[in-house]
Amino acid sequence: MPPKSREWRTTGDAELLIDAAPNDIYARISDVTATAADGLECRSCEWLPGSQPGAVGARFRGRNRHGPARWSRVCEVTRAEPGEAFEFRTVPERFDPTRMDSTTWGYRLEPRGTSTLVTHYYEITQPPLAPFKALYGVLLPHHRDMRPHLAHTLRGLL
Repeated sequence: MPPKSREWRTTGDAELLIDAAPNDIYARISDVTATAADGLECRSCEWLPGSQPGAVGARFRGRNRHGPARWSRVCEVTRAEPGEAFEFRTVPERFDPTRMDSTTWGYRLEPRGTSTLVTHYYEITQPPLAPFKALYGVLLPHHRDMRPHLAHTLRGLL
């Protein structure tokens, strides 16, 4: 069995109490074009033609960078409940073996007086193929546990 630091977490979350109303936070996180730069890897997002931006079924392309590595992914909104939750997943691409995986990313919002407890979470719902998982583990070792990235993204909401 590999050492703990080499294992992959398939789920994780981070929480932060933010002094703002749930609807105000929702407006910010559901506009992926405005919040893209809050993450450590994501550099930009753009809504793709089709559904209304931010609605369930809407798709966007996220462009990412970590060191010399650059990549983009199409994502689809899977949950859009103003003031309560916003969620999306990376869309698996059947004919691209480097993008057959899928991860769900989301936010839950819970009112706490005049503040909101924001939980940012992820779940790897379809892992990458074994050779790519090994390669990602070398090139992007932080992907083994994305919780520190989630915490960083939440701090960007302050």
